[in-house]
Amino acid sequence: MARVLVVDDEPDICTLVRITLEGAGHEVTVAGDGALALSLVDEGAFDAVILDVTMPGMDGFEVLTALKSDPEPSVSSIPVIMLTARTGDMDRIRGGIEGAVFYLTKPFAGSDLRSHLGRALVEGVEPEQRRAAQRAALEHLARLERGAQAEDDARRAHPRLSRLDRRTSPAPVAVVPAVDAAAVEALSDKQKELLGAVRDTPTVQEAAERLGVSRSNVYASLRRIARRLDVPSVPELVSLARRGVVLERS
Repeated sequence: MARVLVVDDEPDICTLVRITLEGAGHEVTVAGDGALALSLVDEGAFDAVILDVTMPGMDGFEVLTALKSDPEPSVSSIPVIMLTARTGDMDRIRGGIEGAVFYLTKPFAGSDLRSHLGRALVEGVEPEQRRAAQRAALEHLARLERGAQAEDDARRAHPRLSRLDRRTSPAPVAVVPAVDAAAVEALSDKQKELLGAVRDTPTVQEAAERLGVSRSNVYASLRRIARRLDVPSVPELVSLARRGVVLERS
């Protein structure tokens, strides 16, 4: 039996998860928001956290970041399973990069939830599972980047097809979020150099090679920069950098 904290603002989902897990013999505690969840974690030990993403106030990614950055190993090493209606590739990638060991989407099968919780509890220590999930997320992102690069290459090779695509499927107007120029200026020279490398290379792997560091180190630095610039996620920060929003091209 495991002590499981379920964090979700939808009562029906909480009830469904509780019934699913209690039927398998687990003890379930429910929190309706992120702040309450962190308070409960401070008060008692949990063996796993089932975490929604979209919640009022503190969202699931903020809760995940708070858990994984906690200086107390008994907190930072709690396995976290994301359970959310957000199905996008970048959400999945962010979940893995930020420290979730599994990412499940709603609607979900009770058997899948029980299976993933069982794996999180028995398949090695949490830091090893977290690193494996981060590697998988980085590989997923690299595949997406390679696919985007191949599509760009194809459009450059066949400009008439590119023009046809634009005629038949007009692109929506992009809304570019603002980034605080003072916060950017306050970044260290190393952080600005990293952003410049990310801006000027087609993949994060190539940026890491240019800087002579590992890809995981680049992502760790990008997470810190994203928090300083109040950018919601590393993938969004990478996108802003490549569009010249964070650092202008010289």
